[in-house]
Amino acid sequence: MMTTFYHGLADVYDRWTANNDYAGWARFTLERLPTEGPARVLDICCGTGRLARLFATHGHDVVGLDGSEAMLAVARAEVPTVRFDRAVLPAATLGEPAAFDVAVCSFDSLNYLAGADELTRAFVRVGETLRPGGLFVFDLNTRHKLEDVFGDSHYGDDLGDFAYVWRNRTDRQARTTEFLISIFVADAEAYRRRTERHVQRWFDHSEVRAAAGAAGFTVEEVVDDYSDKPVSATTQRETWVLRCR
Repeated sequence: MMTTFYHGLADVYDRWTANNDYAGWARFTLERLPTEGPARVLDICCGTGRLARLFATHGHDVVGLDGSEAMLAVARAEVPTVRFDRAVLPAATLGEPAAFDVAVCSFDSLNYLAGADELTRAFVRVGETLRPGGLFVFDLNTRHKLEDVFGDSHYGDDLGDFAYVWRNRTDRQARTTEFLISIFVADAEAYRRRTERHVQRWFDHSEVRAAAGAAGFTVEEVVDDYSDKPVSATTQRETWVLRCR
């Protein structure tokens, strides 16, 4: 049975992504906070709340948003001190106007938007929630990663209480890569299969910069994967820092 995005992954997601550098992602953002003292942080596509928890641990007021109720249920159980609400980009209103100092959207979540128009609409929604001078920090999978690294590959692993098979199909003309993911979760003496289909699109710099400008942002930084290194032809994840005018 096909599920909505991340519904079938929610209860194994944190173990599956255990190597994600959430601490590094949080540190990158915290070093750029536009205000002294506690900030209001909006974590868009927050998943199970691991990044939101780090911001809250540093004393910031955090609101997490995600489109998957299953992921939000995990987040609410794991991080009860943070408010988590459901919102789906690009149409959803993300919060009260000019209520936040920083918005973040991590782990290639914006690659799920279908095209440049949706990216612009999402940026407009984010900009509505930020105070003048506020920051929007996000990352994107690059064309190199989606086209050359994922490409038309397939792989899998057995992680004990669950296993997975992941198959990729890239459409270069459409600029998309489809992920067909089967998760096998241990249930007594058998395994239950869950299947999800994900599609990510790559965006070139001109599209991102045009969307940022249309939404009232200026581009402050574009770096390789939350580092101080410039992007290159081999960059797999770009990190963007935008400032709200």
